[in-house]
Amino acid sequence: MSEKKEDTLGGTSRHASSSDVNSAVTPSHEKSSVDNAHHNDIDEFVKNEKLIDNEPVVNSIAEDIAPVPIYKLFRFSTKVDIVLSLAGTFFSCASGVITPLMIIVFSNLMGVILKYYQLVADNDMDSANHYLGHESRHYCLLFFILGIVMWVVSFGVNACWAISAENQGLRIRKLYYKSIMRQDIGWFDTVKTGELTTRITNDVNMVQDGLSEKFGFVFMNVVAFVVSFIIAFAKGWKLTFICLCVIPFIAIAGSYLGIAVSKLTTNSQDKTAASGAIADEVLSGIRTIMAFNGQAREISRYKQMVEESYVFGRRSGFILGGCIGVIQCFIFVMYCAGFNFGSWRLREGEYSVAQVLNVILVLLVGGFMLSGAAPNVSAITSAQGSAAKVFEIIDRVSPIDPLDTETGKKVEKIHGDIVFRNIHFTYPSRPD
Repeated sequence: MSEKKEDTLGGTSRHASSSDVNSAVTPSHEKSSVDNAHHNDIDEFVKNEKLIDNEPVVNSIAEDIAPVPIYKLFRFSTKVDIVLSLAGTFFSCASGVITPLMIIVFSNLMGVILKYYQLVADNDMDSANHYLGHESRHYCLLFFILGIVMWVVSFGVNACWAISAENQGLRIRKLYYKSIMRQDIGWFDTVKTGELTTRITNDVNMVQDGLSEKFGFVFMNVVAFVVSFIIAFAKGWKLTFICLCVIPFIAIAGSYLGIAVSKLTTNSQDKTAASGAIADEVLSGIRTIMAFNGQAREISRYKQMVEESYVFGRRSGFILGGCIGVIQCFIFVMYCAGFNFGSWRLREGEYSVAQVLNVILVLLVGGFMLSGAAPNVSAITSAQGSAAKVFEIIDRVSPIDPLDTETGKKVEKIHGDIVFRNIHFTYPSRPD
């Protein structure tokens, strides 16, 4: 038994074991060897007691889960949410139509100004002033009307989609938390609690972001692009066909963007959740970590997970930037071909200045609207990847449901003795 030495310092009693007394009088040249042996004993004890688990934990959440289809993102929406989403879709499409119409009004106004200068050159000042005043008021009134309509539909886009996303995000959080409370105790041995808390914040937020106005902006951008080409075909189909040659390259870049970013986001969120689990585990047991001098080891574990998440995030950023750059490049190639062909047909007298401006400017706006859809598509694909893990936990059926009081056998009276035979126990994460 260890001898105890009592020392009173400032009215406070302190007890020290004989090992503490011996360590205090240990010579300096012997102290390092004693400390090394002491730390080796601690490391061996930690490994034996699984305080720092070097074995891989079997996670009941599958590592490789395919992103959910887009329509399954709305699986927890109510009738009100569906109505709001449909209303938001209508407002988004209306907003996409207004932008190309504004370009037509602008192009026609530019044609009026060019004609005004022609009349001035012919020394017909009265007719020129009357023509410019009448036509400019007409087109300015159209601009004012389009501005009012754009104000209304923009409010509808953001309000409807945002409210619908908030409702669904709140519902997903409640179901996620309730599903966690339903699980059996063995399941928690295979899942880090910090990972669960990270997913209820980061992953659900990404799902909600994908269900919000980002969806409406995609509809708006795509509709604006389609309407722009319809108007361009009506104004000058030959010039439009020349510009269409680059569309397949833009579509390929956009498709690759959606697929690649979705997969990388899923992997990045997994590593982020794992790092959150490590931080939660360490901070909740910080006294144990400090007692066994495990700070460096825990910093290394956390740093590894954060760096792996960073690698996926950096790769996603490179792909996003590269694909958007490719889309922008081919859009400017389209402008180059369009202006070259349009100027040639203008010299031949086939097109007027207003026609060329209509086609080129409407394709210009349509192209920029299409490229503007890329970040919103990225947000939706990220939501698909994040929803896969969240929905898997929500859908998991626990073999022992503590919240289920309706099903199962109910015995009113029990008589007799309880005998245990062939009882075996193993941890789910460590079956051996």
